[in-house]
Amino acid sequence: MFFGSKYVYKYEHSSDESISDDDEIEIAPVKSNINELRSSDRKEINERESPAAPPIPAAAAASTTYGSSTNAQRKKRLRKADTNVVSVKFDRLLQPGEMHAGDPVYCADCGAIASHLSKIQHVENEESKWQCEFCPKSNIVDIEQTDLPKKEDSTYLISPAPVVHGSDMTGVDDSIVMFLIDISGSMSSTTLVQGRLDLPNVRQQQQRAAANFDGARMMRERHQTYVSRLQGVQMAVDANLDKLVKDTPTRRAALLTFNHEITYYGDGTRTEPLVIRGDKLNSADDLLREAGRELDKELKPVSETKAKLTERIYDLEEGGQTALGPSVMFALNIASQRQGSKLVICTDGLANRGLGSLETAQDEKAEEAAKMEALTEGNRFYAGLTERAREKGVSISVITISGTACLLPVIGQMADGTSGSVTIVDLLNIRDEFASILEQKVIASNVEATLIVHRGLYIRDPENPDGKLEKIKRNVGNVTKQTEVSFEFGIRKKEELKEKYNIDIDQLKELPFQVQVIYTAADGSKALRVLTQVKEATERREIAEVHAYRGVIAENHIRSTATYMMQGDDDEDEDNAERISSKWSKPIMQKQRMAYMENLKHRKRVERVDDADGFNERRWKKTSDQLNSYVVASKAKRTPISKASPQSGENPSLLGRISRLITGGATGASSTSGAAATAAPEGASNRSYGFATKKLALYTDKNSEDLYKFKNLSSDYMCSETTRREEEEDDEEDAERNTRSSRVDKKKDDKEKSESP
Repeated sequence: MFFGSKYVYKYEHSSDESISDDDEIEIAPVKSNINELRSSDRKEINERESPAAPPIPAAAAASTTYGSSTNAQRKKRLRKADTNVVSVKFDRLLQPGEMHAGDPVYCADCGAIASHLSKIQHVENEESKWQCEFCPKSNIVDIEQTDLPKKEDSTYLISPAPVVHGSDMTGVDDSIVMFLIDISGSMSSTTLVQGRLDLPNVRQQQQRAAANFDGARMMRERHQTYVSRLQGVQMAVDANLDKLVKDTPTRRAALLTFNHEITYYGDGTRTEPLVIRGDKLNSADDLLREAGRELDKELKPVSETKAKLTERIYDLEEGGQTALGPSVMFALNIASQRQGSKLVICTDGLANRGLGSLETAQDEKAEEAAKMEALTEGNRFYAGLTERAREKGVSISVITISGTACLLPVIGQMADGTSGSVTIVDLLNIRDEFASILEQKVIASNVEATLIVHRGLYIRDPENPDGKLEKIKRNVGNVTKQTEVSFEFGIRKKEELKEKYNIDIDQLKELPFQVQVIYTAADGSKALRVLTQVKEATERREIAEVHAYRGVIAENHIRSTATYMMQGDDDEDEDNAERISSKWSKPIMQKQRMAYMENLKHRKRVERVDDADGFNERRWKKTSDQLNSYVVASKAKRTPISKASPQSGENPSLLGRISRLITGGATGASSTSGAAATAAPEGASNRSYGFATKKLALYTDKNSEDLYKFKNLSSDYMCSETTRREEEEDDEEDAERNTRSSRVDKKKDDKEKSESP
């Protein structure tokens, strides 16, 4: 666990603050408290050899609150921000923990597990007892002190690994990487790139491109090449097959293409590919039946099949529609046989054929009700595929081509829910994006994380930011070494604790935290990992803030905001409410949290304390500014949506039957009712991934790509150095911004000159 500060901020009571509606973010002045800090903190600060404290910004000197007094009538009340944030990183699952031979011992009241902190009390002629560290419960137990874990991190084996194929973290990796390549007609569109590229079959492909686009002159250009989208994908897949052979030669690689039909080449060694077309593309039963027949055909290691696969890849030609949904359903059923497998989808167009078709949702001639129905059906269909992938430990990544429209808010949820990537690329960097995706390996699946805090604390409910929870369970699904989840916590009222639990929180100098993670490892074994830590507490805000870890706080802010923008309820009337609930997608809350981050930076500068986590100011500034612009823009685009459920007319029995189909349950008669026929499993409306249906129309593909990335941002990203590529991209953006500004200024000058006498 990683916390927002070295200390838990044990405030006297939860307080609000006034935030103005004006656009400028002001920095509250920070008075140096170095002489008031306790001796250990003062010693730590004084030992640093630092220059004199910088002056307080002029904007900060004007007022002790955010915003000026002249705007008092425009201020809102909002819960004051603090450092009480905890983040759970799952890369620890790659590290061996203390394997505990016995069963976990749970507290009967709060559910905490006895740990290295626990003490077994023995009284003669009485049963042994364990006084829980998290609540007042005294538990009768049948264990000795020596039976308890010796370290803060312990592991309990729930079930051993089955004898099946899979990706073993300590052994041979024979998981499947399947490339799903769109070869619809739009993949023949070309882009001019500098230099000459020698591709297999390039002459025939260029001739076809020239004929299709009346571009015979393209063939005569010197030192330039017109590359089609398909060619770009072919080169990227070819290069990454080489990388697979070099890095993980025992993994299995497979190829599937889709347009108006599905063509499955397997590992490339089969004589003829399997082709699925016609009505089968509208039938879940038929697709699963065809996939089931392929399970007996063993895929060979990529080191043995690379040459054949490369031939198949460069023989591909474009044409037809886009049967994306059926291809994913088919491929997922094959990849599911091996834990840790990966589907890499590359498409440039809207899914418009077979199950999961989104054509009506983008049809300008369709009625609004029909569009919303199509979005709802599509969202449920791809949620069903996502649930299947999460259950089987399969990661799905979605790559689309820049300048195309694929309804990423809908199909991107497959990546968001399975620890995959959602990426919009151009042909010049597509190879690097493929490589990055292949490096993101699923290290565990079916992950459930439960956070338990001391009864003196509470966890802020993400569904209701003003709600208070004693513990919280998060269904995480697949995790990679970059995956993390974060929580905010608060302090309960003294009177409540004294009356209800007889706890005097003033006497508590340390507070325990415990996270319980149930997961299926890459080898198929199921285990419980328990991490129990104690954090020192302080009643002084300035002490907590001067020792803040801004990477954790920033990560929580960005992820929470993106999640709420994608799934949250925005019904609250911010303009008329005197006190605003702590909902992340509110512009006024963004203003508050961004100002708070500035104040944390300023406090550290005043107290001459460096960031222990190496916080990257440049990344924070760019990411928070971009996210804030989306928050403001989305508020302007929101429109009232009817509360009548578009799903009210669906047949529950049909949805349940198809849900069982895609989650591996019993099958029934063939279903041919299109996208609606593959509903998400029951309860998917409360899922933690993707966009809520009512939010789908608010965001473009580019917006949704950014939100998906923000939602899965890690604190490590906020604390690592800026790459050269990022610097180059920032320079390009600055240059483009300056160019646009110059054009605007010139137009303004020209207009003034023309209007002058």
